[in-house]
Amino acid sequence: MILLLLSMASMALASPSLNSPGGEVTLPWNDFQTLYQKGLAPEKPPEKAPLDYTLDRASYTGRLVNSRPGGDDEDGYGLFKLTLRGSVHKDKGWVTIPLLSTSAALRSAKVDGRDAAIFLRDGFYTLVTNRTGPFTAEIEFSTGLFTADGETGLSLPMAPSGATEVTFTVEGDDAIDFEIAGARGQTASALGKSRTVTAAIPSLGSLAVSWQRALPEVEKEAAKLPRVYAETNVLIGVSEGVMQGTARVNYTVLHKGVDTLRVQLPTDVTVLDVQGPGIRDWAQSADGTITVKLNYDALGAYLLSVDYERPLTGNAILPTPKVLDVAREKTWIGVDARSALELVSGEATGAVPVDVRELPASLVGQTDYPVLLAWKARGGDVKIPLEVKSHPDVDMLVTLVDTAVADTLVTPDGRRMTRVRYGVRNNRRQFLRLSLPEGAEVWSASVAGRGVKVAAGEGGGVLVPLVRSDASGGALTGFLVELIYVENGAPLADGRGELRVDLPRADAPTSQLQWTVYFPENAKVQKKGHEGTVRQVPYFSSAPQLPSDATVGPQAQGNAQRAAQNQEGAGALGQGVEPVRVELPLAGQVHTYEKMLVLDEPLWVSFGYVRHER
Repeated sequence: MILLLLSMASMALASPSLNSPGGEVTLPWNDFQTLYQKGLAPEKPPEKAPLDYTLDRASYTGRLVNSRPGGDDEDGYGLFKLTLRGSVHKDKGWVTIPLLSTSAALRSAKVDGRDAAIFLRDGFYTLVTNRTGPFTAEIEFSTGLFTADGETGLSLPMAPSGATEVTFTVEGDDAIDFEIAGARGQTASALGKSRTVTAAIPSLGSLAVSWQRALPEVEKEAAKLPRVYAETNVLIGVSEGVMQGTARVNYTVLHKGVDTLRVQLPTDVTVLDVQGPGIRDWAQSADGTITVKLNYDALGAYLLSVDYERPLTGNAILPTPKVLDVAREKTWIGVDARSALELVSGEATGAVPVDVRELPASLVGQTDYPVLLAWKARGGDVKIPLEVKSHPDVDMLVTLVDTAVADTLVTPDGRRMTRVRYGVRNNRRQFLRLSLPEGAEVWSASVAGRGVKVAAGEGGGVLVPLVRSDASGGALTGFLVELIYVENGAPLADGRGELRVDLPRADAPTSQLQWTVYFPENAKVQKKGHEGTVRQVPYFSSAPQLPSDATVGPQAQGNAQRAAQNQEGAGALGQGVEPVRVELPLAGQVHTYEKMLVLDEPLWVSFGYVRHER
């Protein structure tokens, strides 16, 4: 290659220049070096790393911190320091590395002694960096504890790493039995009043540590007797004049079964029902205590449900139960409002307010109303004052016309024939009141495909009897209401004239009105002569959307049938002779009008025309 370059250079020097008659070319040394380097064979590019990063080692070092001096282990939390060692292999650009599950509370995160850039993704606190090479992450976090079957522990998902080691310390001079899920080479040691466990664990899955304290000799004797724990979920619904409560007591019975359970309620509470497996009978004493007798000895898990109510006054105390004869009790309390009431809680005694999101899902799932207030208690007497403020209800819409489609036929002799079809959703209204144009005569009416008679309303107009809509998927279905009426009028003028056409006023709001007027062919409507409350349009904004005659289901049809049997007078559905169904002959010049959101207002259009008798 070098010989080739030298040969090329010598040829360049020897070859005649295009601009020089002597044929000499002078090549600077730097240019020659550049030409030389380009002539060298290219080096093989480095192979790309198969992974952007790796976590080589994870070390979890934690201890139990008791948040209440002298309290049980479950009152505390786990405080950890996590050391992660890894390497970023990506040559250029940014890399995201999951470090810690978001089920833990992050306190600090440093990478190589500097604050780390952390964001949340897919349930993990995630590091974002563009640095390459090895790194060390130091993370401090805390995590909550759980208690089950006499054991206390913690669990959280781990980010995968090459090797994982965990060390956990619990204060206490009594013997402690540790268990670490998936531990390999677990060792335990004691130093003073501290007990420490160390183990290597698989690097996939969750970090799960649990422990159980040994019972003293006195408690060993007591262990021959039943030991009962209780967790109570209390939901209290507040409505007009009454508070309704449901208490679900989840018992855990150890060592020996029990056949008697006791729950105390305030004396002014009325117990509605007590339910649970194998209840023989139950009774309430004068002090409000409910004694439940079982037909077997309950051991392990047992669920007791108590429904009760109390009259509501302006300033009330929440009726909360107290579980008797238990070694430990935990109570969750939630309150919802089931009418237009404002709930204001006072300062609680024996309970602490918590965020509603902390309540157990099984408690929140008992109600379709939003839970507004929440507390947590650890047994003992609980007193929670509640101020209830009542506000007047606002009238809500119970009947709605989704679409009204009208067709009006104008004849040369001045008569007008109009058909109006309404797509109605009705909750509980008995009639649809329609104010007809003056002198109009009703020829035909139908509701949900059944011919009906209409009644004369007070102050004019007619009353069309309605059925109640079916409920489908939490919403009301629509049904069709049809009315045909005829008006007499003066014959159309020979020459220039003006015509006004009206529609009925409905006492229910209409979302969309689409109106078509058919005018005689031998008359010419003036384009700029339109006036009225309904706007002329060249075409409708959408195709008419009306329910079919048979949209309502069996329930609404049954309502119509019962109305036909029970109602008397002119307004009954199907009463007497079945009305004749009238078809509207539509022909002539077509003029379209449209209006959105029609309230109880006049509906009319007028226009000028020119007509000559043939």
